[in-house]
Amino acid sequence: MWCRLFIASMVFALAWPSAVSAAVANGDFETGNLSGWTVAGSASAQTSSFGITPPQGRYQGYIETTGNYTDYAPAVLASLGVAPGDIIALGAGTPVNGTGLSQSVTVDAGDTLSFDWNFTTAELSEPPMYNDFAFYTISGTPFLLASRNGSTYDTVSPPAGFEGQTDWATQTYTFPTAGTYTIGFGVFNVGDAGYDSALLLDSVDIPTAVPEPGSLGLLLFGALLHCAGDRRNTRADLRSRKRQQPVNPASTA
Repeated sequence: MWCRLFIASMVFALAWPSAVSAAVANGDFETGNLSGWTVAGSASAQTSSFGITPPQGRYQGYIETTGNYTDYAPAVLASLGVAPGDIIALGAGTPVNGTGLSQSVTVDAGDTLSFDWNFTTAELSEPPMYNDFAFYTISGTPFLLASRNGSTYDTVSPPAGFEGQTDWATQTYTFPTAGTYTIGFGVFNVGDAGYDSALLLDSVDIPTAVPEPGSLGLLLFGALLHCAGDRRNTRADLRSRKRQQPVNPASTA
């Protein structure tokens, strides 16, 4: 009986839709563009020809401060749902112009956003007042990633047009409650609108711990073999018992 119940539950699990609660659209940028994302400013998907190699795949997201299509800070903040006072509270300075990138995701409580990032800037030989910075946002709340003054830079092999990069790092954020959130990324000029800074992104994802169908299939296959063996053993046991039962003489008279 237990075999039937177990197999029925496994079939139900295989037929039931995956319990994945969140999926970041084009979080690896392998489409070669920014499909799935909302852009305010100047952004693109770049290959290693840019001068920085993506940590995985061929493409990486790229948002900058000095391109021809950057937006002024108020427009970028509005696109990310960030209040001006909250961006000032990060302590990096008053932004002038830059770019924002965002999209909405639906998550369960305890789901974790993970992404790789690398900040590169051409401001290192400029005065500290030009404190360009990069950040990420969760439904309008900004979190500082890097700034010209507050980060350590690799100056050995920056991409052309830049003086240093932070190198790739991984950032995570755990959602405290279930719901729909807007995740965003931004990079700003501070003090002027020149001397480029940029934020590169890759592997933007919300991993889940759902068993893969292949794993469930192997469990089901094993259960079928086990149950088939039990049935053979049961039948053999019944035949053995019948052979061992004494013959009633009255039944043969």
